[in-house]
Amino acid sequence: MKFKKAKDIVSERLKEEGIRRPKLFLKPGRGDFINRLAYHLVKGRFGILRKEEIAEGIRPGRVIDNSSGVEWLAFSGNVEADAAVVKGKGSINLSSVKFSFPHFAVDFSLFEKLIPSEQKSLLVQVEIAHSTVKDYFTPENFMLTSVSDRAERAIRKFFKGRVNISLHRDFPFSDNIIVLDPSAEKEFTHEEVTPKTVIVVGGIVDNSVRLKGSTRKILPHFKHRKITYKGVVDAVPDRINEIVKIVCDYLTSEEELHSVVRRHMTRDSKLRFLRNYLQNSVQRFLWKGELIRGIPLEEYNHLKEELELSEFFFRKAARHVSGFMVFKPSLLKRVTGETEKRGKKIYILSELKDEDIVLQYP
Repeated sequence: MKFKKAKDIVSERLKEEGIRRPKLFLKPGRGDFINRLAYHLVKGRFGILRKEEIAEGIRPGRVIDNSSGVEWLAFSGNVEADAAVVKGKGSINLSSVKFSFPHFAVDFSLFEKLIPSEQKSLLVQVEIAHSTVKDYFTPENFMLTSVSDRAERAIRKFFKGRVNISLHRDFPFSDNIIVLDPSAEKEFTHEEVTPKTVIVVGGIVDNSVRLKGSTRKILPHFKHRKITYKGVVDAVPDRINEIVKIVCDYLTSEEELHSVVRRHMTRDSKLRFLRNYLQNSVQRFLWKGELIRGIPLEEYNHLKEELELSEFFFRKAARHVSGFMVFKPSLLKRVTGETEKRGKKIYILSELKDEDIVLQYP
């Protein structure tokens, strides 16, 4: 299923109370501050007072967020406020607001197999992933599982003793666990996710090539699902925090998974995707005993536009296949036969003209 963000749920409740433009009496913090604030409003750490309840009045502000038709104001501006966000208890009762979201868990069962630099990288990614979950759902929807004594000591040292993340020795029981696993057979879909779902990410950092494939060993009797871009796993960013962000975005938007993945592609994931594409889809030609690789102009333009690829990506990826050309359809008219080498089809050219080649990499 799809979910509304915490701030949308709170905003809809405020609209029911006739409040459309609350202003912050505090400086907005990092991340999606309004989503994080929504959680604290429901918990009672902050409150909402109507304009007429504030003797000194509320100065106009400017819109910093628009959530479900509610304009959240801050700073100085020219938009009149009808309520204010204050520390402590407010007059609007938000106790009836209930948050019901899936949980995210980073599994630490492989933590002790990581070298020190990988352990530090993992903890950095965990910190960012926790912040990401707060930007979409609530802090309570993130936890660390399979945390050993050694791992806990490392976690507490990294966070300087102040760990605001739920730590579990074992795995909290749930009848709907989904392990995100790049080697899984089926693709992840929101249709399998409910508020009782625990979405598990393996605690393996991106450079742990020696542990590649280990995710399949995590909770092997539960569902394992992969995130892809149109079937290609290599196109998906491989850092834990980036994976968590893709899933959070996907579960709170109306878009398909591939659209969300494309929006969050990193430079490295784009390069992996392009290298994978060239390795598997480049066409091979034989001209005067020389092997020449190439892709059609139409496919080149499609890749460039769809993934917003600059020349940097094509030059970099070209080294992976020893270079390639971008050719016009006219080149295929010069094919007189074909052969095969190492299972790869090779087209034999009768001639090769400059007018057939649009670009050459490198």
